[in-house]
Amino acid sequence: MSSKRRLKNGILKKIPLIVAALTYWWGKSCARITVVNGDFEAELALSGRGCVYVTWHQRLLNLFFLKYRRPVTIMISRSKDGDLVATVAEKLGFGTVRGSSSRGGATAMFQLIDKMREIPATSAGMLGDGPRGPARKLKLGTLKIAQGAGVPIIPFAYSAKRHKLFASWDRFMMPFPFSPLVVFFGDPIYIPLAAANDEMETLRFQVENTLNDLTRRCDEWWQHS
Repeated sequence: MSSKRRLKNGILKKIPLIVAALTYWWGKSCARITVVNGDFEAELALSGRGCVYVTWHQRLLNLFFLKYRRPVTIMISRSKDGDLVATVAEKLGFGTVRGSSSRGGATAMFQLIDKMREIPATSAGMLGDGPRGPARKLKLGTLKIAQGAGVPIIPFAYSAKRHKLFASWDRFMMPFPFSPLVVFFGDPIYIPLAAANDEMETLRFQVENTLNDLTRRCDEWWQHS
């Protein structure tokens, strides 16, 4: 192997560490966090019982703030981009399973359910419309994981007082360093083990509407602060 290729490979290996360190610093800089309706979530975390957190892809940095409250495992797509994201997530202390709606999703879902059953304190962190959207349209995977693991779904969203919205499919939100944040938690939503297709669709719509409402309320928060 040439020295040029060795140098390139060495740089590539360091990228996840650099991204993880930057993400850690970025997240820690946003230390002023107001939590709304977080009593149930806090009690659940202290009890050592798991849940399925769900947020929109636009607000995926929500998951970073959860990691310091309890063990969280996230599902990441089997792609080259996913390889980088998974490595970064693991360096930040998350558990990971690999799969998406198009590649290995069912296998990853069952792995996640099994892990949550074996280690009751483990929670899942889900991007309800990820990885490709459509934006703010909830997929059924979140409900199936909660149903299989026998745990509640907790919708949540955050907004930063100072942020940038990118021109991506999800309009990704990046908080500016040191920006105050607000996090809204929704009430827990339980998925009956014997829920039929019609009931699952009703519950899917309930979670989707709740998450959209929380996102709207987060953004409106800064209009009055």
